[in-house]
Amino acid sequence: MIPLVLSGCMVANHAIRSDFGSFNTTVQYTQSQQILLNIVRMHFRESPMFLQAGNITASYESQVGAEAGVDPFPSWNAGAHYSFSSKPTISYTPVEGKSYVAQFMTAISPETFCVLFQGGWSVSELVKLLVDRVTLPSGEVLVNHGSSPSLRQFEQWAEGLRRKQESQDLLVGSANGVLSLTSSGEVFPLKDWRFHSLFEVLFEASRNTETPPDQLDRVKKNVKRTPNGVMKIRVSAMAPRDAMVSVKYAGYHYSVSHSDLRSKDTLALLNQLYRIQSPPAGAAPVLTIPAR
Repeated sequence: MIPLVLSGCMVANHAIRSDFGSFNTTVQYTQSQQILLNIVRMHFRESPMFLQAGNITASYESQVGAEAGVDPFPSWNAGAHYSFSSKPTISYTPVEGKSYVAQFMTAISPETFCVLFQGGWSVSELVKLLVDRVTLPSGEVLVNHGSSPSLRQFEQWAEGLRRKQESQDLLVGSANGVLSLTSSGEVFPLKDWRFHSLFEVLFEASRNTETPPDQLDRVKKNVKRTPNGVMKIRVSAMAPRDAMVSVKYAGYHYSVSHSDLRSKDTLALLNQLYRIQSPPAGAAPVLTIPAR
């Protein structure tokens, strides 16, 4: 019996170590799925819905038993058995009310932009995704809209910042208490930039979603929805085999390809921004689902 118990302890230790990695992978993948699903919903002009992953708990149960019996012949037999089970659960909280406003409807702050910039993200990608418009030191206003006459200038200006960043000539600084990007004497105060909210960022990303031919009547007509190139969300009737992440919605599969590096980078940035914008958990209703 003692060897059986020791073997059971080894099984339990291995299960706990294995579950830690599995839980981490599951939460990471489902969050990417949630971002993708809501981008697709916005593409079809439907309301997004977000669930915030909360506590992950797991209970483990092991049982050791023994049995004995007498055969028809004058002999004795005995045996023992061991069983082990894991019962994990993950709690989700709907993001609603003031938490929803703070996370999705409030403009992204200059501080958040600086955190992402110093975290190594390309400044041109950050500007194209997060910034609505900038007022240059000259007083010229560049607008990051598909229909704006200054869009081309905005994109050229963003690429100029990228080149400065690559040559390590672009830094975050503070001039008179105002956060700024500085480069060789040039100062770009972030107070002169108008930032998107996370909702606007996701809505802009939805422009890159393909539409099934038989669902064209579900998207708004007569509106210029030209893809902005920051990512590509593919649609297919069958589940894709090369997807980094995919979701099924209204009978079709939407996915980001493993080989599409720019789309993967954009999705990773959206995930990171989602986490940064997340407010502290409140007393909202909690949905607890057994993990499978």
